[in-house]
Formats: sequence, C-alpha cells, structure tokens
Amino acid sequence: MLTKRPRLNIYLGNSELRRRIKIAAARRDLSITDYCTRAITEQMIRDGEAVGYETAATDAARDKERILEEMDELRRRVGPIGVNVTELIHEGRRR
Repeated sequence: MLTKRPRLNIYLGNSELRRRIKIAAARRDLSITDYCTRAITEQMIRDGEAVGYETAATDAARDKERILEEMDELRRRVGPIGVNVTELIHEGRRR
C-alpha cells in the first residue's frame, strides 16, 4: 500500500534553472526532491522559521557532501592519471 507523502509543486522561471538544479543534485548524489528539500529546509533554518528542524539524515547528507567535495578537490589536484599533474610538468621540463 502506497502512503501519500506531502507534495509541493514549484513552477520555475525557465528550463535552465531546472537543468542547473538537476546537475547540482547529481553532483551530490541526491534526487532533485532531496536536493530541493534540503535547500528549502536550510533556508528556513537561516530565516528562523524551522529552528531545530535538522535531522540525522540532513547531517548525514551534509557529511556525505563534504566528503565528496574533498574527494573532488583531491581529484583536481592529483589529476585523472593518479599523479600530480604539476609534478609531471616540472619533471618533463627538467629532462
């Protein structure tokens, strides 16, 4: 038996915004629903409308996002081949 979840329909100004939301959610390995729910909840907390509303799931998602951002930064520094690209360039210039 399916349970009905609360639903909110939002009309966006253009399709570009939807595309950007979809990309941002995918980068964090979240569904669009989860991404938007987090964004709205965080804004409500900042506005003082939902003080203390954060849950363990929100904390876990934030931790996961932080870890993924750290991994992305490491990939940028190390490069796709597993060796720091800057070091390879310097080594090539020395030869």
